[in-house]
Amino acid sequence: MTDGPFRNAKLSCRWKRYGQDLVSDATSAEERTAQACHSMLGDAGMTIISPVLSALQAPAQHSQLDLDPVSSTDAIFDSYPKSPLTDTLQKHLTANLRDQMPRDVALDQALASTAKDWIDVTKNRLDEECIHARDLGDMSKDDYGKAIERNRDTFAAINPGDLCSALTSGNKRAFKQMLRKKAGVDEGPDE
Repeated sequence: MTDGPFRNAKLSCRWKRYGQDLVSDATSAEERTAQACHSMLGDAGMTIISPVLSALQAPAQHSQLDLDPVSSTDAIFDSYPKSPLTDTLQKHLTANLRDQMPRDVALDQALASTAKDWIDVTKNRLDEECIHARDLGDMSKDDYGKAIERNRDTFAAINPGDLCSALTSGNKRAFKQMLRKKAGVDEGPDE
């Protein structure tokens, strides 16, 4: 992919596509949101996070008494490869367990907090890419203003629960259906 404002960025093709969508008036807000979610799932490392979530859900579903839930949870995380997403999840889950939350509630809240953090970090990263593209001359000042505003609106529209559901189910194509191109005459952009 050689077009778009992120053409010189070290980003995946999904994010480069998102960059094109940010400056395109032919792309609706819903399509940008779906592309952002699809790109985030592409970055999530589903082969890493899905087994960790499965392992964490097994003890959470049993109401057995665990004398040291933090240690047993840390043991689960230690038995799988690390990623930024699993590190964030572990941080939130450990804090919740130390607050004496039931394991299933602690996991649900940790996953929700992780999704919110992930959305914020990704939004900021894309803002930085817009700034970099503007500085390189890959994005005009007008497109820059439009891209920053649309990036803010896109990430504000992401439902953290949808990301949590995709992660929990291991469905890396959860947002793929929403990306299909509109084909009919009456199916133009919503803006």
